[in-house]
Amino acid sequence: MTTTPQLVGSVLFTDLVGFTEFNDARGDDAAVQVLDQQRRAIDAALAAHPGSRLVKELGDGLMVWSPSAVAVVGTACHFGAGIGAERDTGSFPLAVRQGIHHGPVSGRGDDIVGQTVNVAARIADLAGPSELLVSDEVLAACGTVELGMVEAIGPVPVKGVAAPVWLHRVSLVTGAGRLGERSIPLPM
Repeated sequence: MTTTPQLVGSVLFTDLVGFTEFNDARGDDAAVQVLDQQRRAIDAALAAHPGSRLVKELGDGLMVWSPSAVAVVGTACHFGAGIGAERDTGSFPLAVRQGIHHGPVSGRGDDIVGQTVNVAARIADLAGPSELLVSDEVLAACGTVELGMVEAIGPVPVKGVAAPVWLHRVSLVTGAGRLGERSIPLPM
């Protein structure tokens, strides 16, 4: 039996909304350009929030991990706001959906696996265009750090998970304005 290192942290999944349709309509060269833009945007977000790392690219999605929930939320907000700003100027054609969960993961080479990873992916699947959803566990792991504009959604059934997962929407600020119910300053 192989033992794997146990880590605790936050996992972010992203997904470009409408990427398959975009690729079908515009072709592979345009799709690769979008993926290159996305990579530059996540690299900038990661550089601004030390501690987070890109685990892997998954087609048009990304998986990011950090032992710090604050770093991952900051990375997600920076990335989402950057993509949103590019969309506002017409230089990026798609919206991004994002989801974060916090908990134990198992290291497997450069990859991570476990139920926390599975739940984070499912949370991202539930997010709408330009939306960042986080679990209660993420908010708890952030402690007293203020995260931005947070709106409680409540318990949501998540595919493959027995108990509903409490979710919250963390709204992103772009040139076009902001969404959300209450404003809390976000460290960017």
